[in-house]
Amino acid sequence: MSKEIWPINIFSFDTPVDLNYTGGMLKLKQLQLLFLTGLLVLLASCVPPTPPPSPTPWPTDTPTPDTTTTPAALATSRPTATRSATPTPTPAAVTIRVWESLPEAQAARLAEDVAAFQTEFPQFQVDLQHYDSSEDFMTSLTAGQLEFDLVLAAPPLLGNLWATERVAPLADYFPPSFLDAFAGATLAGAGRDDQLWGLPDTTGFHLLLFYNRALIDAPPSSTADMVDLAEPLTEDGQWGLGLNSYDPIWLLPWLGAMGGWLTDDIGEPALDPAALEAALEFYLDWHDQNKGIAPLQTYETMRQAFLEGKTAMVIDGEWAISELSQVENFDWGLARLPDVEGQPATPLILGRYWAINPTVTGDRALAVTAFLEHVTEPERQLAWTAQFGLLPTRREALDDPQITHDPLLRVDAAQMLAGRSVPLGVNVNTLLDAMRDPLRAALDGEMTAQEAAKAMAANLGK
Repeated sequence: MSKEIWPINIFSFDTPVDLNYTGGMLKLKQLQLLFLTGLLVLLASCVPPTPPPSPTPWPTDTPTPDTTTTPAALATSRPTATRSATPTPTPAAVTIRVWESLPEAQAARLAEDVAAFQTEFPQFQVDLQHYDSSEDFMTSLTAGQLEFDLVLAAPPLLGNLWATERVAPLADYFPPSFLDAFAGATLAGAGRDDQLWGLPDTTGFHLLLFYNRALIDAPPSSTADMVDLAEPLTEDGQWGLGLNSYDPIWLLPWLGAMGGWLTDDIGEPALDPAALEAALEFYLDWHDQNKGIAPLQTYETMRQAFLEGKTAMVIDGEWAISELSQVENFDWGLARLPDVEGQPATPLILGRYWAINPTVTGDRALAVTAFLEHVTEPERQLAWTAQFGLLPTRREALDDPQITHDPLLRVDAAQMLAGRSVPLGVNVNTLLDAMRDPLRAALDGEMTAQEAAKAMAANLGK
């Protein structure tokens, strides 16, 4: 089952002006804007500016392969020049081209945000365009049929832009103080080579524990507690726990709790057989035909059994929050995934990111950074949360009472922050596919946990 999911310092008059910071214009009104640009010109006379350089199924939206650069070369051939804006007495009237691939309602909301931005900064206009898929975008871009200054990208597209050197590092446009205003977990999926290549718009996709309040008073905090709760509720066609059994995404939280993950310490795809075996032992025990607490199920049968009251607890994706909220006469609760002997479960998280074209300089850089500050304002992110249920990425927004005082959003955000992503450029599909067949074989009794773990690691090496 796959779905789309798919805190900011503003210049003020008592804040030191950093000429390398091309962002801080969001809150300034027109009088302040004129004051700031005059100040930049005055400072520029003393310090020369740095010259510019000469629900969508994200895991299945794979990028177009790059046939011009080898992975080994990419690791050592990243752009390093700074692309600071060149101050002018009055910022020129510029138009930036911005691309998105949002669902219709979200695209309409983004258009409203664009209109508000243009009202505040009439000298900066936005040409908002829509693309249908990452593959279509890259095909058109490679053919020279498409231009962009900014693009809102899922991980496959962002990874392909990075691999083909069509995205700029955020450090070229923003100071650490701005980037530190975003929660670290939301930034991780855009990191590579000690740089950030995308600004997180929202992050999610993670798994959570849902429970039937008619059957369970309080959710378990540990996997041991979960088993204890589930065992007496597993009898006569009733089950204590429901899982999307054959999907490796449901195995990942326990892999992380066992000290493993999909990548190694340097961000390369890797599956540690020892950690996999430990996670599989847990997972297979829950599905044991004689003493287990969960049946072998598909996603659809898991969800239906939960709705019919035949399963006390299910592990489902964050997208289920809005879906279950529309079900009448069904009292359910939400909790974080249980710990494993004190170690937190770490579900996979995915984000979507704003990416900047490395050709953006000068007044276009001023427009781009002002726009990104505008659309990632905490209050603006919280408005998207209220309308679409999408989690914000700014620390200030995540700490807002709108999140912390809401029983569902509070749990949702806490689980997201405990989740893990993969570094930019790592194809999640490749990793999941390496795990898929051995997981099925283990669940069907054709492999032991040890054999399945070794097979997963071997598949990744093929």
